[in-house]
Amino acid sequence: MPRQRPLSLPSNLSNLIKKKGPSGPFFYGRIILVETESRMERKKRELKQHILEVCERLFVFEKSFENVTMREIARRAEVSVGTLYVYYKTKEDILATILSEFLTRHMQMMRSAVQDKDTGIDKLTAILDYFGEMTADPYVTVFTRIQFSNNAVPKIVKTESFIKTRILLGDLVDLIEDILIAGQNDKTLLLSDSPKVAASVLMRLIISIFQTSGLDQMSVMPLIREPLDSDPVAAFLVLKKYLIRSFKS
Repeated sequence: MPRQRPLSLPSNLSNLIKKKGPSGPFFYGRIILVETESRMERKKRELKQHILEVCERLFVFEKSFENVTMREIARRAEVSVGTLYVYYKTKEDILATILSEFLTRHMQMMRSAVQDKDTGIDKLTAILDYFGEMTADPYVTVFTRIQFSNNAVPKIVKTESFIKTRILLGDLVDLIEDILIAGQNDKTLLLSDSPKVAASVLMRLIISIFQTSGLDQMSVMPLIREPLDSDPVAAFLVLKKYLIRSFKS
């Protein structure tokens, strides 16, 4: 069996390793390996994030989800088609990942917005204020209106990222339910339905405002004689006013 050559080490570490005994060089080698893997993982994460950012622009602002191909995504992200498929198998997988990361970011901030509030009414007001700030962001409004055909839905719902998104939406309903329960317990909120039902309905109302804001209201609801204010901020302020009135004890 050929004799292994000793590991070549920087002079400033040689004395330290000699003190650690024969396992020292291997320990040093493992440190280098860990650092190299960490650097590679960081590059992979950065590339995946770059691809997502490119797709956000394509899906939301420049074209549409239906009219973008994986080849075009690869070209805009300046990667090969093969490299793109290593990270994302389909554009549905990309969209589901974007939705999941979008919701993850906002869930963290919503939890922070209510954690220092003492009463149920204060927590509810804080969460509604947060949604109000979201409606003021044109990117968020447009983002929630990404259009895709019914044919794409089965592919999207099967992705791991979409499963995570459904869990996050459930967590959001649970957060609002906890707020309503807290308000019931401290007598600052009055509910005529169960907190879970109220939380679910509240979320549906909020999502509908995001999805319809900025649309031609005469085409959405043709029975209305005059167009409604399409400003999502104004619409949400009206909703907040009536919600607080209806819940306040």
